[in-house]
Amino acid sequence: MLADSGYAGLTMDAVTAEAGVGKATIYRRWRTRSQLVADAVSSLGADLGVPPDTGSLAEDLRILLHWMVAAVNGPLGAATLSLLSAFPHEPELREAFQQGPMGYWSTSFRTVWAQAEERGEVRPGVVDTAVASSASAPILQRWLFSDQPVDHAYADEVLTDVVLPLVQAGCAVGH
Repeated sequence: MLADSGYAGLTMDAVTAEAGVGKATIYRRWRTRSQLVADAVSSLGADLGVPPDTGSLAEDLRILLHWMVAAVNGPLGAATLSLLSAFPHEPELREAFQQGPMGYWSTSFRTVWAQAEERGEVRPGVVDTAVASSASAPILQRWLFSDQPVDHAYADEVLTDVVLPLVQAGCAVGH
């Protein structure tokens, strides 16, 4: 519902109608629309899957970036866009988003980089560097701030033309 109507258009009446329950049932659990949406948002990353571990940083990142492309172009992306303007005024929503979908993505990317470090593909400590952030940041920037498509071809371009050269130039073991 959030993806379809947006946060501003989501009403408790619409939720009760969609759920087929009375208002009292909804209000017993969630006193406000913000609480209801925060509860829903906090679980949005739970079904996205386990971070890949193919034995290759490049392949793991490719898989994650393709998952991210699917997410930003699907209901999760639409729901996220509808919530962005509410974050400054509704910290409960912002926190739920940070712990839910953003927590999933952050953990997944950190896991992939840590696995690469354990395999010796990258130098120790790369998890907390701009190089590690270079994988997801261009995807998010294009999605949020441009009219250009966020697709698998763009994700592959980011990986091939930005991330992997950075890994080879400065992140490799011994540099």
